[in-house]
Amino acid sequence: MLDAMLEHLAIPTATGSALAITLAIARAALGEDVRLEAPREVLRFDPAELRIEVAGPEAKNPFTEVSVTGDFALEGKDGPPVHVEGFCDSRDGALHLLRFSPGEAGEHSYTVRYKSPAAERTFAGRLTVRDGGLPGPVIADPLHPRKLVHAGTRKPFFHLGYTAYHLLDPSNSDSDIEGTIAYCAERGFNKVRFLLTGYPRDPPEAKPRARRVDDGELGVADLTLLPNYGARAGQVNPLPAWEGKPHAYDFERFAVEHWRRAERVVKALRRRGIVATLIVTIEKQDLPKEYGASTPAERLLYRYAVARFAAFDNVWWDLGNEHNEYRDRRWGDAMGAFVLERDPYRRLASAHGYDELLYPRSEWASYAIVQHYGDPKALRDWVLVHREVPKPFINEEYGYEGQGRFKPGSRSGHGMPRDEVRRSHWAIAFGGGYATYGDSVGGAWYYEGTPGPGLAAGQLKHLRALFEELPFNDMEPADEMLKGPALAFALAGGGRIAVYLPQGGEVTVEPAKGTLREARWIDPRTGERKDAAPAAAAGCASTFRAPSAEDWALAASLAAAP
Repeated sequence: MLDAMLEHLAIPTATGSALAITLAIARAALGEDVRLEAPREVLRFDPAELRIEVAGPEAKNPFTEVSVTGDFALEGKDGPPVHVEGFCDSRDGALHLLRFSPGEAGEHSYTVRYKSPAAERTFAGRLTVRDGGLPGPVIADPLHPRKLVHAGTRKPFFHLGYTAYHLLDPSNSDSDIEGTIAYCAERGFNKVRFLLTGYPRDPPEAKPRARRVDDGELGVADLTLLPNYGARAGQVNPLPAWEGKPHAYDFERFAVEHWRRAERVVKALRRRGIVATLIVTIEKQDLPKEYGASTPAERLLYRYAVARFAAFDNVWWDLGNEHNEYRDRRWGDAMGAFVLERDPYRRLASAHGYDELLYPRSEWASYAIVQHYGDPKALRDWVLVHREVPKPFINEEYGYEGQGRFKPGSRSGHGMPRDEVRRSHWAIAFGGGYATYGDSVGGAWYYEGTPGPGLAAGQLKHLRALFEELPFNDMEPADEMLKGPALAFALAGGGRIAVYLPQGGEVTVEPAKGTLREARWIDPRTGERKDAAPAAAAGCASTFRAPSAEDWALAASLAAAP
């Protein structure tokens, strides 16, 4: 049939020979030359990368006209295969990638399909998955759904987050980014949240203003008049996720080099055991308005992000920072379901808003994000308010360390002094929640994505160290065990009791059953530990007096009554 077609079309023309026309038509009939390269073996939870190389790609836009999908089945296991979407990784469509992250060891068979306007190809193969003891993705603890564990080892994960919105800023070199990651690892941060795309704060009326320490969080009373959140000159540039220019992007064509850079960051964080929370975009800018809500362009953005990153087991999703400023709850539920449908691994997903939990019962939202300010008691109480929501609770923005508008007892969060940052973080943990740090000491380091001079960052690792030692996932708030004039919070469970005194003082601990043993004071500033002898004891009750008027933590074992 093909020979007959070619013979029919092989006619002389004024612009070329019959042979030239015949060869051209033959190539079109045969379609593109499509080849698959695939690994034969991979470790459980590692991403297996399959490369689809196309010689002479013909699609006008490979990001919208070409699809690559794969189905992976574990041999001997019933149920549907894992369906994975691939993505274009070259401007001209010559390279597409598909990544599969196996959750189980064993022999897998797969089928990969490539479809373009010029060709359809199907490939089949086998993949051996070995169990290398990798910790695996962080998930909600099946036994304690408000806590976190690694899926592979079931080892608890105590979240200690770090905000670096513009980590991918073009002004940050690869060595700058590696320096930020090293900084986080050294200080115990095991999650970094950063933007995949976004503009700086760039309203048309923005004008440079002289900075004064006493004139607001970052030197001006009205931040909308300060470009780039007060970042240094040359810092905080548009994150070029698409081809084109800011405010004139082609939302149907992705800037592949930018996405490759983001990918290198995710991989670098994974090597250090750090979660990457990928924030799709950020508020107070025109970008979400430009591609529009629930448009094909917006869905293409989220679809591409999921296809590109979901196979990395250290990835979490944040649909948008303070997305409530440019989208509503119906959008959140629709886009969250869209992401969940396309993510075969169901990575932890949520969306950053303000105080209120916007999606407490939505299936797609697997962890809760709030931005709640207040003193330590108010922050801890806000965790308890949401105690019945069966999802990990993360206060992503209780206040950044800095100088400025913070006043003790106020709800203002940013510009917090070091000691208040530390107390806030500990108070949230003692409610059973997790928190994230940001640095705005003398500049918008949290926005630039580079380390700042904040001092609390070096102290928070002691919080993580203690809570990794405690059976945190088994512990629940237990203030009913406490008596005394001092402000104090308690957690108990798994044979352990922990108490936090934000302002020192005296507290009496009286368990309902049993007595305290091996009590120790922990200094939240240095991590130093020392024996805690009770100032008084009567029956099951023990009274302790903090070593100073600063904040202290007390940890003890609970021994059964004889």
